[in-house]
Amino acid sequence: MQKLKSHKFEGKNSEDVLNKALAELNASTNEVYYNVTEEQSGGLFKSKKYAVTIVLKEDIVEYVKSYLKEVTELMGINVEFETQKRENYIKVNMVSDNSAILIGKNGRTMRSLQDLLRQSIQSKVGVRVNVILDSNDYKEKQQRNIERLAVKLAKDVVKTKIEVKMDKMNSYERRLVHNRLSNFKGVTTISEGEEPERYVIIKPVEE
Repeated sequence: MQKLKSHKFEGKNSEDVLNKALAELNASTNEVYYNVTEEQSGGLFKSKKYAVTIVLKEDIVEYVKSYLKEVTELMGINVEFETQKRENYIKVNMVSDNSAILIGKNGRTMRSLQDLLRQSIQSKVGVRVNVILDSNDYKEKQQRNIERLAVKLAKDVVKTKIEVKMDKMNSYERRLVHNRLSNFKGVTTISEGEEPERYVIIKPVEE
């Protein structure tokens, strides 16, 4: 598996340290992930100093592909990786003829792999990186299906004035429903229940 490098810099001003680090790495903030921590220096006259840990996005991408390649080979699955670097996350679409195995029931295998990958990155470089895994665009299709269902149910609620309780969902799926219906006239949404049994209720409201 490919090693993941981080770069550390220290100084008395967090902004100056970050600018110095970017200059030495010949990179912009859009090309890196970084973490700034404040530390107290010892001695009689205590003063603050700042430590900046930086990881290049390109290095993260290469590590992610290496990590996933090793895991999927152990699973006996041939996979190609499509990566997208965004400001706040890295998305990896795993293209395979065996996507059902990668995804698992209700996406559980893929979510577990995603969590392990995020933990691996943080343990190696101390920087949190939001890596989002997908397989054959499964998540995008699921998102569209959830949003279509939410709109259909919302229309029913507007017509009948009777609230609708949706099936249990994880936090990501519930957020999709809330966001999609946030500006839908005639309804409001709330989440109820205890994890992992939380669900969304679509309620009628007077306009």
